Parts: sequence; C-alpha cells; structure tokens
Amino acid sequence: MSDDLDPLRRLRPDRVEPDDPADPAVLSRAKEQLMSAIDHDHAPSDVLATPDIYPRLAYRDELAAVEYLTRVFQFTEIREARAEHDGKYLCWLRVGTGVLMLGHANAEVHFIHSPLDVGLTTVMMNVYVHDIDAHYAHAVAEGADITMELDDAFFGERRYEATDHEGHRWHFGERLSDV
Repeated sequence: MSDDLDPLRRLRPDRVEPDDPADPAVLSRAKEQLMSAIDHDHAPSDVLATPDIYPRLAYRDELAAVEYLTRVFQFTEIREARAEHDGKYLCWLRVGTGVLMLGHANAEVHFIHSPLDVGLTTVMMNVYVHDIDAHYAHAVAEGADITMELDDAFFGERRYEATDHEGHRWHFGERLSDV
C-alpha cells in the first residue's frame, strides 16, 4: 500500500548508505532533502560541508584519539558521520572551518601509519584558533605535551606546538592581526 508519505519515508537519514570512505556531507544532504520535502522554504546549508582538501591521520586507537583531540585541543566530533567497519572507525572532527578525518592505522590498504608504528612524526597539522592564549591554557591544563611554548612569531602569528598521545604534531596559531 502506498500513500503520500512514501517519498518522505525513503528520505530517512537512518536509511542513507554512507559513501566510502564515510563523508559527513552524506547525512547533511539527506537531512536537507528531508527538510526540503517537509518545508519547501527550507534553504540548504553547508554546515557539514567537506572542504576541498582535508587530512586523514592514522591512529592505533582512533576512538582514544577522538577523546584526546576533543578534550585537549577542543575539536568537535561530527558524531553523526562516525563510521565503523570490522571494529575500526573513521571519525570526522571539525575545528573552525576545517575538517580532520581520522581512522585506524591501515598499512595494508592505505599505507598510512601512526607515528607510534614508525617511530617519528611525518606531518605537522597547522590549526588557526580564536584566542590562542585561552587555547594554550586549556591544552596545558588537560596535560598536553607542549613541544614549543606560546610565543609571537616574526611572520605575524602567536603560536605554540604540541604533540598528541600517538605522536602527531600540532601547530596552533592565531594571526596577530586577529588578536
């Protein structure tokens, strides 16, 4: 039996199959379709828009990484985009206008490693934040491994650096013109 609600039933976000790899924009698009079907005046938003380039970092324990990065560095997990497959996770974090994808260290398929596996850091993530002094104080209070103290750089940025629990290096800064 069919009725007028069949198109809406097909748009349910819990029935949307995610892209591979998981993409936070999938749920956002499904939500926008559903909201448009309910309210024709609802304008699509890009709240979960994925930037044209974003990093994927490898961790041995990706859920511990989400906990650490949200607690210590105040990232926000896009929880509805988390995907699990065979006990391994892809997780998406947002900071400002940036998106970070993190997943299990997967040397067999993607040839990516946690710094714990290779014994060194291979990338430094640069992140702009608002109120670098407060961000630094919070990170220190949460036990961050500070590898470069807070200071003003000659190129017009107030910044500090820290290493996360698996060895990824993070450079946090605020443009002096924004301070």
